[in-house]
Amino acid sequence: MMKTIGLLGGECTGKTTLAKALCDHLDAVLVPEYLREFVVSMGRVPTAREQAGIMETQVAAEANALTGIGPQTLVVCDPAALMTAIYSMAYFNDRSLLEPATLHARTYGTLIWCGTDIPWEPDGDQRDGPEYRAQVDDLIGEVVRETLEPAGIVVHRIDGPVSDRLLAVLQLLGQ
Repeated sequence: MMKTIGLLGGECTGKTTLAKALCDHLDAVLVPEYLREFVVSMGRVPTAREQAGIMETQVAAEANALTGIGPQTLVVCDPAALMTAIYSMAYFNDRSLLEPATLHARTYGTLIWCGTDIPWEPDGDQRDGPEYRAQVDDLIGEVVRETLEPAGIVVHRIDGPVSDRLLAVLQLLGQ
């Protein structure tokens, strides 16, 4: 059966580092963050009206990655499309994407929530700061408690250095 991992976490929580480590260790397919591509190509952050399209593009990229690969291939989604809904809540106080994002979250074999215990580092125009990271982390916690868990969607929070995080995910996967 196909295994998909969706990564959750605010900025600078090690999602991309973990995704690359998982791909290297397990020879997995990576689905990168479309939001990052959008910001780079457009030279700006998205507007509220563009959020739904960004989430749809992320979902489509995930579906495309699943096409034509073997049944044992792992797909790592960095991040899970759900993060677009969470960013919409944080930036625009807009919860309209939460329901479709929750429905899509059911498609992941494993959802990983990367903790904020690693140092925050600036990364050009795409970083808002450690305070914003904490706000997004709080929103993720709210979504997990109030939306995902009641829907029967399990989210695993991981902390520590990337080596510990990698080991934790490998254990979850039975590797």
